[in-house]
Amino acid sequence: MRIWFLTQFYTPEIGAAAVRLSRLANALAADAHQVTVLTSVPNYSAGVIPPEYRGRLAIREKIGAVDIQRVWVYATPSRSNAARILNQLTFMFMAALAGIFLPRPDVIIVESHPLFVCLTAGWLKRIKRAPLVLNVSDLWPESAVATGALRAGSLIVRMAQLVERWAYQDASVIVGMTEGVVEGINRVDHRPDRVKFIPNAVDLDRFRPGLEAERRSMRQQWGLADPFTVLHVGNLSLTYDFDLILDVAAALPQFAFVFVGGGSQGESVKERVRRENLSNVILVDAMPHAVMPGVWAAADACIIALRDHSVAGGTRPAKLYEALATGTPVVAAIRGEGQALVEASGAGMVVPIGDRAAAISSLVCYAENPELRRKASRKGRAYAEQYFSPERARLAWTAVLEQARRRPSSAESR
Repeated sequence: MRIWFLTQFYTPEIGAAAVRLSRLANALAADAHQVTVLTSVPNYSAGVIPPEYRGRLAIREKIGAVDIQRVWVYATPSRSNAARILNQLTFMFMAALAGIFLPRPDVIIVESHPLFVCLTAGWLKRIKRAPLVLNVSDLWPESAVATGALRAGSLIVRMAQLVERWAYQDASVIVGMTEGVVEGINRVDHRPDRVKFIPNAVDLDRFRPGLEAERRSMRQQWGLADPFTVLHVGNLSLTYDFDLILDVAAALPQFAFVFVGGGSQGESVKERVRRENLSNVILVDAMPHAVMPGVWAAADACIIALRDHSVAGGTRPAKLYEALATGTPVVAAIRGEGQALVEASGAGMVVPIGDRAAAISSLVCYAENPELRRKASRKGRAYAEQYFSPERARLAWTAVLEQARRRPSSAESR
């Protein structure tokens, strides 16, 4: 097949979407499909375009077997809503223009976040006469309202809800990455036969236990000698309860807590660490994905703490997949789908959301019981091998793409 990916995020960016989509694009290209990615110049999440991509409206390049068409976007380090929306709108218009000149695909995979990219997808679908597969990793704007990032009933939320409903209607097939996302789509669209559940995958060759040289190197880089080390990796967003994690860090000064990543809560986390002089907390900016296996190897446990918002029950934090693959024991303040995943895998301990004492007790238990850590490590790795291999995801996606080629969207059928 001739497959397009329409996404604002792609390698060399280091966010979860960029990593996931580049892995899938490479897997499909390796399976003899012709893959083209229509994306922006790199700028996420720092808001800075690298020098080699500046000053040009469009850039063609090839990474591996994947053809990439990049377009200019407005980028700024500002984290204001206005700056973020302008960044998204410029990609929407620039990608719509650039797509006109690309060869017609058999099918278009659309990453639905940011949601307004779906408008570009609808335009390109019509001029290229190609079916859409909509990939939904997050129920937006529902999740933004639930976490307090946006106000319910605001103009942007009302606009987003209209686009969301239209995008679901316009797609031939919709892929939800969690069961909670699938349920949310079905509440809006009411045609479950078009909605498929395909969970995330993880590179099991790169992310694995036993990387001792990488562990030593990374711990030396962070100035760590012997302390039991707890890791939080990924976006510092409103989804997570950093008050709880920092309370746990303050209660366990003999442990090291390493935060790797940036995001909207980054400044407040830094401010509290400075204000309370939490010398056992190490803050590290987002790192290239190529070095992340070493980051996981340096940790003795991982902590995940969700805030108690309405979409928490349908959340599977992306970091969970790499934690399982690397055999890193997890302490998770989580419920619903994420809780079920941790418990089914045996990869960690689940505590109630907001329960600081239980999180502290669980980490102490892991620190004092190496055999318990080894057991969680073995179970987590085995579960990842069974359910989250890239090959399993490739086969599921190939079936979805074939279905999309055979089946028009409901809008087309009318």
